[in-house]
Amino acid sequence: MSTTIGILSIGQMGLGIAQLLKAHHYRVITNISARSDATKSRAESAGIELFDTDEDLVRSCDYILSIVPPRDAIATAKRVEVALANGRDRGGKLLYYLDLNAISPSTVKTMARSFEQNAPGLRFVDGGIIGGPPSPSETETNGWKRPDVPLSGPHPLHSAPVSGTHLAEVLNTRYLGAEIGTASGLKCCFAALSKGFTALALQSFTTASSLGVLNPLLEYMDVYNIGARQKAERSVVGCTGKAYRWVEEMNQIGACFEEEGGWKGDAKVFREIASVFQGLADVVEREGKDEMGDVEGVVGVLGEGLRKERT
Repeated sequence: MSTTIGILSIGQMGLGIAQLLKAHHYRVITNISARSDATKSRAESAGIELFDTDEDLVRSCDYILSIVPPRDAIATAKRVEVALANGRDRGGKLLYYLDLNAISPSTVKTMARSFEQNAPGLRFVDGGIIGGPPSPSETETNGWKRPDVPLSGPHPLHSAPVSGTHLAEVLNTRYLGAEIGTASGLKCCFAALSKGFTALALQSFTTASSLGVLNPLLEYMDVYNIGARQKAERSVVGCTGKAYRWVEEMNQIGACFEEEGGWKGDAKVFREIASVFQGLADVVEREGKDEMGDVEGVVGVLGEGLRKERT
């Protein structure tokens, strides 16, 4: 029997990781209750087995990977906790739960404590994903372009008794140590730089557009900040369909910087950054489309939305 991995849920990242795992001969399953027909079709087309309940899922799994929007991370963990309590006895078989969501160390520690108290047969692993979804690549030695997956906690994935070493290698993991919260904290620090830059670019480009100086701004960036223009343009165009996910992620980063970094009130700046992404998410929802073409298209629609708010 192949090692079985449950993925919650099958979004863009979850689908990419499922395809990577399938290519390495893992059995991948998911719960499709309350999911859209499009999600079900996407999962089926990738060869993912579909289950109707969390109880059936946890009964069949060796591992569960939680890959959901940050706002859903705790609820997803609670679903698994309840399913373990309601399901049949697993016969002493351990279940590893990898939380790979963009949440703060304090949030992940709360989650781990709850599992420890209510699901003693579960081994919790703190983690994060840095980079885009896996995809086949002829230029990579292993045939796949993969994101990095830092992990931490007292139960290292590479020491898990069922295919742990191989799975840790396939997922391109890096073990940071036994402290829960270390991996989540690293993810927060990285995302603060990458997505914080995107928020600044959104505000700068939108303001320049309203002044009629977007093109000169881009031209000056080419001269005085080489490479920044291309990075900013890619991030602005690429973030529209993800903005709703990043709202709570920014709040979680603020909590991390306040609690772990000692920044206290200064970390509240990430609440303002969350508001930037919420504004973009609202525009995306109102327009009914995730993609808006080029930079001018994104800042044009966003700027129009901001003008409407002022009037």
